[in-house]
Amino acid sequence: MLKNDVKEILKLINTSDEICIAGHTAPDGDCIGSVMALYKFLKPLKKNLRVMIDGTIPFNYKPFADESIIAQAYDNEKFDLLFVLDTSDTKRLGKFEDVLKNSNKRVVIDHHKTNTGFGDINIIDPEMSSTGELLYDIMKLTGMEITKEVAVLLYVAILTDTGKFSYRNTTSRTHIKAAELIDLGVNVSEIDNLVYNSKPANVVKAFLESVSNVEFYYDKKLGITAITKDILLRNNVDMADVDGVVEYIREIREIEVSCVLKEYDDCTKVSLRSKNDIDVSAISLKYQGGGHAKAAGFELKDNIENTKKIILEEFKDLLKS
Repeated sequence: MLKNDVKEILKLINTSDEICIAGHTAPDGDCIGSVMALYKFLKPLKKNLRVMIDGTIPFNYKPFADESIIAQAYDNEKFDLLFVLDTSDTKRLGKFEDVLKNSNKRVVIDHHKTNTGFGDINIIDPEMSSTGELLYDIMKLTGMEITKEVAVLLYVAILTDTGKFSYRNTTSRTHIKAAELIDLGVNVSEIDNLVYNSKPANVVKAFLESVSNVEFYYDKKLGITAITKDILLRNNVDMADVDGVVEYIREIREIEVSCVLKEYDDCTKVSLRSKNDIDVSAISLKYQGGGHAKAAGFELKDNIENTKKIILEEFKDLLKS
């Protein structure tokens, strides 16, 4: 089936002049790596390419994202072909959502199990560790060259969405593909330093402040903290830069579910992580969110305190002894 899909995608690419590549709001490493990898992969074909990502590029991914090519606004441009990567539903395109209706053909490439498919061609595989890993398989099937530059971007996508190859979604196939990318010239230690060992002091202070405010519930099985506008302002950082808090809380031995509430002007965004058998994507879906069983999220048009009450109620029966 994948081979047939790739043949159809190649036909669409060959017959298209205006091509857009879009990713989800609040982009992470998998989104940025995948979008930029596809852009660099298609660039030699001399097509008119546009990139659309709604959100700030976090400081540690700036070395991998050419921000000069990312659209700042959408003016109802029309496209022959649209690629939507690592995006579980149309709302996650944010201010670029209307590009869907202004594109003749849509190809969705994703690994979120909550993605029901909103493209003309949908390549969705929840068994994949990352969209980057899935995209690598697609690229290999095209027979086109995968350059070192593209390999680096794919490696960033895979590395970050597997938690440095530590999450349950990491398979032997994931490691084999990572090895193939390394053989194409990826410098593992250089990427690790850029992504994980380059936090500015003010970002670290905001991270520590957020972590230190964690509250425990249900015999410490649930840990909740908030990244507030005050924390960001006090430390002069963007929300996108304070990454990894929810994963850090999950590392606590007693924790079964970790939750980070992110305060915005018009909503609160919820990031959830879990251990063992709790499926946090099921909770997220109730609030029009999405994600994976162990990592999911959603947003509410409400303040932090009210959102926290909802989280406590949702996990009461799951976590109470």
